[in-house]
Amino acid sequence: MKIVLNTSPIIFLGKIDALKLLSSCTDEAYTPQGVVAELHEYELPQFIQALAVSDVGLGYVRGALGRLHQGELEDIVLAKELAADYVVLDDLLARRKAQNLGLQVIGTVGLLLWMEKKQQLNAVQTWQKLQQLTELHGMYVSPSLREQLKQQLLGGH
Repeated sequence: MKIVLNTSPIIFLGKIDALKLLSSCTDEAYTPQGVVAELHEYELPQFIQALAVSDVGLGYVRGALGRLHQGELEDIVLAKELAADYVVLDDLLARRKAQNLGLQVIGTVGLLLWMEKKQQLNAVQTWQKLQQLTELHGMYVSPSLREQLKQQLLGGH
């Protein structure tokens, strides 16, 4: 599986000590230079390759700046250029834009569920990491989705 990651999934997974698990769940992981710039002092793990978007792609990004940030737009363009299996975005507007361009989208929560499916985390650990994201690190997950995830992961517990 080839993925292109945006800023927030990298930071959120790093905060809950799950970013390193991603290397066992994907064949190739990339992020655009615009995302690297947004990460500031946050260190990108070695398995995530930073790539520049093409000149044509950067032209598109410059023309599309507005409601979406440069990193999100570069993420979408790089995913198209690499024919990635998934673009990893949490922002709703960015997700919609990527879907409108024919990309498959997954977010931080989806990556955690993927890690559980790939047996890098068990169901209880996955739920605990989701709780950490929402309760300690400010990630918004709707109450209905949280309940659905809790039922999926923990059943009746």
